[in-house]
Parts: sequence; C-alpha cells; structure tokens
Amino acid sequence: MDLSTHGIVTMIRNENSKYLLLKESRDLYNGAWAPPHGRCDQVDKTEEESVIREVKEETNLYVKPVRKLLTQSADTKVKTVSFWLVDFISGNLVLDPGEASESGWFSVEESLKLSLYPGTKIFFEKVKTGEIDI
Repeated sequence: MDLSTHGIVTMIRNENSKYLLLKESRDLYNGAWAPPHGRCDQVDKTEEESVIREVKEETNLYVKPVRKLLTQSADTKVKTVSFWLVDFISGNLVLDPGEASESGWFSVEESLKLSLYPGTKIFFEKVKTGEIDI
C-alpha cells in the first residue's frame, strides 16, 4: 500500500463500549464528528505508526493498534483510509484546538445521530448491521 496517499481512523473504545469522537474545527468538515484520524506521513513506516502518532497529536493519548477493521475510499486529502481498533494505554485527553473543538464518547447508535464525516457514517452503519465486528 502506498502510504503517501493513505490515511487512518482510530476507534478508541471505553469500558462502556462507547467510542471517542472529535468535532472537527478545520474548514472542510467544520462541525462534523469523526474518530481521531489523519494522513500517513513520510516519517511513518507503517499504518500502525500513523495510528499512534495521529492519536497522540490530536488527543494526547497513547494507544496500541489492535487490528485493521476496514479500508475504504477517503473523504478528503488522501485516496484511501483504514479504520483501526486500538487499545488505550495512557494519557489524559487534551484536544489540539487546531483540529478539534469538542470531544465525546458515543455508542454506535448515538454516533449515527451526529453529523459525521461521510466515511465515518458508512463505517458505523456497517458496524450496526454486523458487517464489521468491533
């Protein structure tokens, strides 16, 4: 896979089976909700490295990639994006205000009631129908 045209989305689940979503503060999808996400950088040798770096940059949390859940066409900036299930390791949630204005923990059903990135909506719909098991 060509990481220069690829991005990652990270599914961080808490003990109540809710997922961390961030409210976008940048122009293109300002106000839309999505899990921590971003493009793979030249410094990243693997998707897993991108997952760890992006989550740290956007939330100040340390995570461990568990498994890739889905790869699909991307909404912005890159051609494809992979959704990753991750385990929380440590850290206190601190948002990068240049990337996100709010955060919250949402169930799949609650997430589908939000204004989501298009690709995130597709992902959660596949989870709800059982097509993707997280």
